[in-house]
Parts: sequence; C-alpha cells; structure tokens
Amino acid sequence: MAYETFATDLIEKVGGKGNINNVIHCITRLRFYLNDESKADTKEIEKMTGVISVVKAQGQYQVVVGNKVGDMYEAVTAELGLNNTSSKKIVVETTKESSEGFGHKLQHGINEFIGIITGSMIPVIGILAGAGIVKGLLAAFVTFGWMTDASQMYMLVNTIADGIFHFLPVILGFTAAQKLNSNPIVIAVVGGILIHPAIVEIASGKTPYVSLLGIHFPVMNYVASVFPILVAAWMGRYIEKALKKMIPSVVSSIVSPIVEILILSFLVLLIVGPVITFISDGLAAGITGIFDFNAIIGGAVYCALFPILVVFGMHWPLIPIIVNDLTVNGYSMMNAFSSVLMMGIAGAAFAVAIKTKKKNLKQLGFAATISQICGVGEPAIYGILLKYKRVFYIVTFANIIGGALAGALHLVNFGFAGAVVGFASFINPKTGIDSNFYSYLVTHIGTFVLSFGLTWLFGYNDQMKSTDEEV
Repeated sequence: MAYETFATDLIEKVGGKGNINNVIHCITRLRFYLNDESKADTKEIEKMTGVISVVKAQGQYQVVVGNKVGDMYEAVTAELGLNNTSSKKIVVETTKESSEGFGHKLQHGINEFIGIITGSMIPVIGILAGAGIVKGLLAAFVTFGWMTDASQMYMLVNTIADGIFHFLPVILGFTAAQKLNSNPIVIAVVGGILIHPAIVEIASGKTPYVSLLGIHFPVMNYVASVFPILVAAWMGRYIEKALKKMIPSVVSSIVSPIVEILILSFLVLLIVGPVITFISDGLAAGITGIFDFNAIIGGAVYCALFPILVVFGMHWPLIPIIVNDLTVNGYSMMNAFSSVLMMGIAGAAFAVAIKTKKKNLKQLGFAATISQICGVGEPAIYGILLKYKRVFYIVTFANIIGGALAGALHLVNFGFAGAVVGFASFINPKTGIDSNFYSYLVTHIGTFVLSFGLTWLFGYNDQMKSTDEEV
C-alpha cells in the first residue's frame, strides 16, 4: 500500500486538514479529533482499501485499519505537518465541553478520562506483554531443567523483565505527561522518586510512615503502581500553569521544574498516593472477590460483554485495572478471561476463512485469525462479526461457555499477554508449569474448537449477505 496516497485520500474524506484538530492512534485505529464530524464522508472512508470500519466514540472519529496503523499514522501526520510532539495532545485539549446539561458534561468527562487512559497506556502495552511472556518462558525453562533460577543468565533476563514492571511509574509518567501536555521529564522524575529505594524501605519497614509537623503520613510502596503517577501527571498540568504566572521567565527554566518536582512529590507521597493506593488495592481485592464469589458467572458475563466494549472503544478503562491487578496480586483472572474470548473470536474467523470462496473475505479471515491469536481483535470484530451477525451470536455463545469453564477452573494470567502468543503468561513464575497452564490449554483450545465448529455448521455460508451489502 502507498501510505502517502492513503493519507492524502483519508484526510480529504474526513473533511480536509482544516477539519482535523488532532490525531492519535492505538493498536488498530487512527483516532481523529474533528472540528465537525458531519464533514467526514464515512461511507466513502469505509470503502477505502485498508479501512476495516469507522467508529464514532469518546469524542473521536476512529478509523479502524488493523495492524498497519503505525505506518498509516506516520503518513497521516506527515501529510498534516505534525511532529511527534505536537500531535500528542489529548481529548482535554481537543473536545469542546457542552453546556447542554449534566448528561453532556458527564459524557465529556468520560471521554476525557478514556482519552487519557488510551494515550498513556498504548505505548506501554506491548512492552508489558513482552515482559510477561519472558517471565513465563523463564519459569518454563526452569521447569524443564533447561536453566536454573540460580544461574546468572536467569538472573539477568529476569531482572530485565522485572525492571519493566518495577519502573512502570517512570514510564507511565512520561507517556501520561505527553498526553496531558505537562512536562514529561518532570513527571518521569516524580515517578522515579516514588520508587526510590529509601521510599520502598520506609514502606516495607516496621514504621511505614513519616512524621511532619506532628502528623503521621503513611508511606506506600509504589513499585509497579499505575494510578498515582497518572494523577501526578494530571496535577502537573495545572501546577505548571500556576508556576508560569508566578516565576519570572528569566529563571523559569531552572526554578520551575524543581519546584514542580518538590510540590508533586510531597503531594503524591504524603496525600494523593496513599489514598489512590488504598483505592487501587481495594479495587483489585474487589475484582478478585467478585470472581471468587462466583467465577463461573463472572467469566461467562465478562467474555460475553468484552467484544461489545471493544466495538465502542470502551474497553480501555479496563487496561489499567488489569495492570493494577497484576501488580497488586501478581496475577489477573480478568486478563485470563480476556484471553479466552480472543480464542472464541479467532475460531469463528478461521472457520469463515476456510469455508468462504470469496477471495477478499478469505484473505480477511486468515489475517483476522492471525491478528486475534496475537491479541488484536478489531479486524475480526469489525471485518467479520459485525458484518455477519449470526457469527457474532455464535461467538458470544462460545465465549460464554469458555468464560464459564475458565471461571470454574479458576484460570489466572501472570503477565499481560494472552491468546496463543501469550501462552507463557499462564505459566506460574514461582512454580513453573502447573495446573493453571493445563487449564489454559483446555479453555483456549476448547473455546476455539467450539466457536470454529458452530460457525462452520451454523454461522456462515457464502449465500449470506453482510450488513453493508444489505444496506
């Protein structure tokens, strides 16, 4: 594909350069902030080669393009004349708050929140998934006797994988600051202070608090934490604005950053951090408690609803919850359910790819299957499930069965990756290959086979028309 030509054509069809306020991207979507969405020619965009679908959600005009989104994004931003810094704004900057009432203001706030989560987490997801796979593989190597956990190679590789999670506040601080237009270096430094050995030592000591002005402030362990640094990036935005007004420009470049670091560090370490950590720990415990209470129903409902959330781009708020779950508990049942449902979608896409004689649909089916077993579901969801509703219903049924089975077996995920490519994330880093990994095989293969068989028998044939053909 000539990405430059694609970018020129797409920009014209969304209303031209003057209609584009900003553009970002996630794993599969170009996310435009348009001044006037009515100027975008959605029908013509959906006909473009390389475009899977168009979604309007969270104040964004989202063009689903699949795994080539990075190349397409670079071509679009080059055509728009945006550099890597200027194009990384967030919905806070680009959406206009409605004055039509509480409902519209609430929707605006939700859009902002999801935009912040999306922009902050997208650059980190691949790294977290890779680190989880590496740790799982190390555990497998130890189980098979190919390596000992006392060897220097094991310690080195394990340190690298652990380091990615350990320094998560630094990494997220940088990405969140970019999206919120606060100073990325300052927020990253604050993230480094949160995980400084002195802070960790106090948090893990017999007296986990500091006394200032006669007040005992609790000190928490922020290693691998998610939410405190996101709040710090948001606060930094307003602190920087205040400092610009108060500090003369002559000394601003020297004084402002360190003053901001001091203010944010005190606020997060003494006040915001403990509150957020308490809430995040409670959130992780609450999710675990719900699934422990009835994991069968929880898994079935989660696996049925998650693809619908993906359709509307509403699944992103779950990502930091899963990461928080992993860092607090060391495992995540929610992420295990996400992995199971991926196999249900992949099974249906594979059945359509093999059964159809339509060349374009066959190519899409195989590509969507590969994409889904690697953890990316939009090509299958938009390209097949939403166009052939019977396939969607069958996938939902198969995922309900798979999710219920995963709940019954109490399947958990120890990393961030899932589906086939993330198999190592289901290996317990402490005990190696155990019953959890065998549960992974049973639930994933079972869901894939069930979805494939039902789709093959009842879900699809070439006489069926897709929804866009019916329109």
